[in-house]
Order: sequence, then structure tokens, then C-alpha cells
Amino acid sequence: MTSPVSEEHRLEAMHSYELFGSPPELDYDYFTELGARLFSVPICLVSLIGEHEQWLKSHHGLAVSSTPRAVSFCAHTLTKYEPLIVLDAAVDVRFCDNPLVKDEPRIRFYAGAPLIDDEGIHLGAFCIIDTKPRENFSPEERDLLGHLAKMVVASMRKNRAMRGGMALGGFANSTSMALITATVEGRVTFWNKAAENIFGHAAADMIGRSLDIIIPPRFRDQHNHGLKRIVAGGPVTLSGKTVEVVAIKADGTEFPIEMTISSWLGLRGMEVAAQIQDITVRREREARLQHLANHDALTGLLNRSCFTQSVADCLKEQGAAALLALDLDGFKSINDSFGHSTGDALLQAVALRLTSTIGADAALARIGGDEFALLLPGSDDPLGARTQAEHILDAFSQPFQIAGHLLYVGTSIGLSLAPLHAADADELLLRADLALLAAKKDSGRRVRLFDAGMANQLTAQRAFRAELRQATERGEWELFYQPQVRLNDCEPIGAEALLRWRHPTRGLLLPGVFMPVLETHRTAFTVGSWIINEACAQLVRWRAAGRHMPRISVNLFAAQLTSGNLAQTVSEALERHALQPADLELEITETIALRADEHILASLNQLRMAGVGIALDDFGTGFASLSTLKQIPVTRLKIDRSFVDDICSEPHSAAIVSAVTSLAVSLNLEVIAEGIETPEQRDMLVQLGCGAGQGYMFGKPEAAERAAAARPLGTLLPQAASGRQYRFSIDPQGPDRNL
Repeated sequence: MTSPVSEEHRLEAMHSYELFGSPPELDYDYFTELGARLFSVPICLVSLIGEHEQWLKSHHGLAVSSTPRAVSFCAHTLTKYEPLIVLDAAVDVRFCDNPLVKDEPRIRFYAGAPLIDDEGIHLGAFCIIDTKPRENFSPEERDLLGHLAKMVVASMRKNRAMRGGMALGGFANSTSMALITATVEGRVTFWNKAAENIFGHAAADMIGRSLDIIIPPRFRDQHNHGLKRIVAGGPVTLSGKTVEVVAIKADGTEFPIEMTISSWLGLRGMEVAAQIQDITVRREREARLQHLANHDALTGLLNRSCFTQSVADCLKEQGAAALLALDLDGFKSINDSFGHSTGDALLQAVALRLTSTIGADAALARIGGDEFALLLPGSDDPLGARTQAEHILDAFSQPFQIAGHLLYVGTSIGLSLAPLHAADADELLLRADLALLAAKKDSGRRVRLFDAGMANQLTAQRAFRAELRQATERGEWELFYQPQVRLNDCEPIGAEALLRWRHPTRGLLLPGVFMPVLETHRTAFTVGSWIINEACAQLVRWRAAGRHMPRISVNLFAAQLTSGNLAQTVSEALERHALQPADLELEITETIALRADEHILASLNQLRMAGVGIALDDFGTGFASLSTLKQIPVTRLKIDRSFVDDICSEPHSAAIVSAVTSLAVSLNLEVIAEGIETPEQRDMLVQLGCGAGQGYMFGKPEAAERAAAARPLGTLLPQAASGRQYRFSIDPQGPDRNL
């Protein structure tokens, strides 16, 4: 990047090309026509920015040849070194009142790459414009736009007619994206170097040949039908859209590609073009992450979320099932005595032994530290379920040989049956857990079936729901705040608002006590709306008091998204407290993301387009498909504390964090890790590419007034009594792990 030049120098350099005010030239019209085709937009411009005027050297799709500089989008691009992207000008505060947005040509989408000469002087912009907004503009498209801008500058620098075919060929053969053009009969007319590398066919062999050669046989009829529709004057249904399909290489290997198709009326009649990328590596990475998302990293068994979904699917399809909840007896003492590595090895051995005792149709999961669960599909016979449980107890009668030690560990088992005890996955799991608790109270190493006494306990829990309603009516909710920092220098980047319940008789209750019930309670929407408003109000109070706080982050309930008016609630809160959308970040769980329908997606997209941040909480622990990241406009991934706890000692956790950060970089997302307690954890996270974090190392959740009075974020406090060399803290009362 070169040093800035004066406006006088810039104008002098721009006029030296003798293009400002000159009539159109076919060479530049070629670029704008090409740009319109490649990006499937109605308008493409070569813009030169004068002192008071924007001169359109070429203006494909636009009748005017100049506009005042004051209303020019390209005047904003002039100050950039990278493309300026405006996905929807109607909601962008910089352009929403621009007459070119309100009136003809009614610009909604704009993407412009600066025209920068060899001396680093900004001359204008090469831009594309559409009257419809877009949801995204990929890094590959940005790169393509930038390359076209560089080609325009090359033509300007030579000050003569550009050899369009040669320049385009040079670009086409230097890009990693396959560029292919063909007639509507499917005969190849252009095949660049990247296409040779991706498909294994030389350009000389492909020119004039049918595109069928790269299409798997089972899809060829559909492809040819689409070409015939174009010949008949029908629409190109995939024009301008990016799709993922299967292609075939010269050696017959099938592989996934990402493809964008364009069409136009050329000298040969209707022609089509495709921009293609091989996404094999991306798919493999997604498959690995998908497995990590659905399975326990230590044992390879299903994780809790995946197991719960399996139970739900079983009940929906078969109606009957037995569920066994297992907990190891004596595991904690073994873990404390022999260390975590031995404990982990024991859990792996337990998983293998459990697997050997169950049938092929059973589903086994590790759902917690030393907690396992077993699903017996189609079985509602208590005797059969108990027999299986007794087999498991017998399997634990023999010791486990781990690292030269003979370790004896037992198990307690709780049973619940569907439809006898419940017909819902969560309810069935809850009843099995209650039975497990009863088994452990009976000195452990035994089996208990859910019964009436446990049902009474469940009834008492449900009375708790009535107290939740009263808590909302009486204003018993409070917000605590935990700082979020940049890891390399501990500078604050925001704070997360965390809900607490000031119970009239039980005192301050943490989310672990009430959140599982509140999430499904009818007051969830009301409480969620209060959280958004109160967090915004607190941010304003902090700033008024002179405290640096870039943004505030709040957690959403599913009820807020399904209500249909989340965007209005957020907008009103921001307006009420005179905040900008970027001041607020909304966190959603993977469970919410998995259930997002078109209405929820529309609400989230509206918020993101306005500038509100969207974070995906506890990423990597849930059942959500990675394709969800393509649908939901996420701006940040939150790495769950379970991966941070043992990141310095457990390779699986480090691998998961590394994979998540790599994925985030590929998708241009931010990453933040939760539960950071030690400098070693922080250093490992930085090494793996994570730039932000929160946890007791930087401050525990505090009430607003105490958080405001706390020492600066990242202040180091030695805590000899903690047993660690250092601890970062802002509370002398010690850590509270149940956030």
C-alpha cells in the first residue's frame, strides 16, 4: 500500500489518461458488458472521479454518462484498497437517502473495485450495480471483480484500445477458478487453464466437444433439457445463482463442484458460461466437522444432542422404546488418583465394553463426563430392559486394565419406557435421569425403573414453572455481565449479558437452576425482550460514565425468533437508547439454528443487513448441520468451554478448536472462546487462530454496578490459594462456575 497523495495530484494523474469527458470506446464497453455477464447484473460501469463530477467512461445498462460526485457510490470506493460491497443500499445508512437509491436507477446492490494505477493513485472504480439486493458477495467474486478492475487500469495505462481477448485470456488462465463458455447446444468454446487442472481435459481437446463429458451420465438428460429450454427462449433458471453439483473428471472420478452460470446473446447467438470451483477439500472438512459435531471426541460415541435426536426419531417412527441412563460409580476417585489421562483411557474402555454388550440396533451415547445413555428401539417391556441393564452390570464386574493398573468401577442405571412413562424424547430422558438418581441414592451399582415416587418429584419440578411466571411479574430478573476481550492484548471488545434470578426465598439463582425450564416457558419471549432492552440501557449507562464498551451481547430464546417480531423488538430497543446496530450482538444456540425456518431466517437476515451481529453459541457441541452456516447470517462462532477446559492436554479438543477457527477463516467469520481460565489456555487459543475470548481469566459475571467498578479488564491477580500460578479475577469471593 502506497502513501496517500493529495487530491490535486490525484486529479492531475487521472486527467493524464485523457479519458475524463471522452466519448465511449468499445474496449471499455467490452469490460462493462463482460462484468454484467459474469455477475448477472443489469448495470456495470467504468467510473472516473473528477473534482465535482463522476464521468462514466463506459456505462453498460445506464443511459447517463455523468453524475455529481456527491451522489456517486464510486466516490466512496475511491478511498478503498479493497472492493466496496453494499448488499442493500436501502438499509445502508451511507446510501439509503441517496437520490440514486430513492429514484432511478434505484440502486439496491453495489460492488465496486478501485482503479489504482502503478503509482498507487486512485482514479475511479469498476463497479457492478443491481436493482435487487443480495444476501452475500463471495470472496471469489470479490477477487474476480478486483481482477477486472486491474485489467481496466492496464488498458488505461497503455492509453490505447485494449486487446480484450488477450487480457481476458491472461486473467482467465491465472485464476484458480475454472472458466468455461459454451454454445446452447452444449459445445465448448472456451476452456481455461484452471478447467484443465480441475477436470483433467486439455483445452485443445475440449474446444468443440460436448459438455456431457464432465457431467455424470445420470444427470445428462436434465442438463440437455435445460439447454433446449434456453434455445426455445425459456429462462435460465440458475443464471447468477451459485449451486453445488457433482461433476466427473477425465479418469471417471466424480467430485463436488460449486458453479455459477451466466448467459447472454453473443455473436453465435445465445451463449452460456460457468465459473467453477472444486470443493472436494471443503466437503471433506465439513464431513470431519460434522462427525465432531455429532460424536463425542473422546469415545467416538454419539454426543447428547445427537442421541436426543435419535430418541425423538425412534419415538416418532416406532412409538415404543426403552431408555437406560448410566453413571459410573467411583470414576471421580480414579480420575483424581491416577490423573485425567488415565480417566480418559478408562472412559474409552468403558465405551468399548458397553458396545460389546448391546445389540446392533441399539444406540449408545456419552452424554456427560462419566454419563452414558442407551436407547433400545421398539422395546417397551420392562423385563427385557431390566435384563439388558443386568447384563451391563455384570460386564462391570470385571476390572479394567488401564496403564498397568487394574481399575474397578461400577455403574448405576436408570430405566424409563415409552410410551408408558413418556412419549417425548426429553421427557423420557428426564425420567431415566430421575431413576438414575434414585439408583445412586440406593448406594449405586443397581438398576431402578421410573416409578410413582419419582413422578411426584417431577410434579414438584413443574410447580417451579409457576414461580417463573411470578418472577417475571415481580421483576425478579437481573443481568450480570462478563467481559469479552481481544486475546493478544486483553483489550475489551464487549460484554455478554447473562441472566440471573433474584428469588425471594432462595436468593440469587444461576441459569443452571432455571434456564432449562425458562427456555420452554411461555414467559420466555417477555423475559428475552426485557434482556435486550436492559442490556442496551446498561451499555448506554456505561458509556455515559466513560467506560469503554464497544458492544453488548445477549442470548436469544427460541420464542423470540418464532414470534416473528424480533427485528422490531431489537430496532425499537436500539432506537430507544440511541444505539447503532453494530453495538448489539445476538447469540443463538445450535438447537435454535437447526430449527430455523424461512421466517426465522428472514428475521435474522433483516437484523444482519441492518448491522446487528449474530453469534452461534457453543459451536461444535450440537446437532446442527454445517450447511446451517450457509443459511444463517452468522458473524461469529463461539467455541464451547468444554473444548477450552482441556485444550492444553487433550489433542482432540485442540483439533476441534483448530478446525473451527479454520472454518471461520474460510467463511470470513469471527471466533470467540468461552471458559478461559489460564494464560496457557489463552496462549494455545491464540496459537490455534482464535482472536477473542471470555472467562475467569478476564473477569467473572458481575452485576452491572460491580462490573463498572471492577479493575481494568485483563488485570493479573496472583491467587496462591487457588493452586495455580495465576488467576485473572475481578471478584475476591472466588470463581462461580455455573454461569
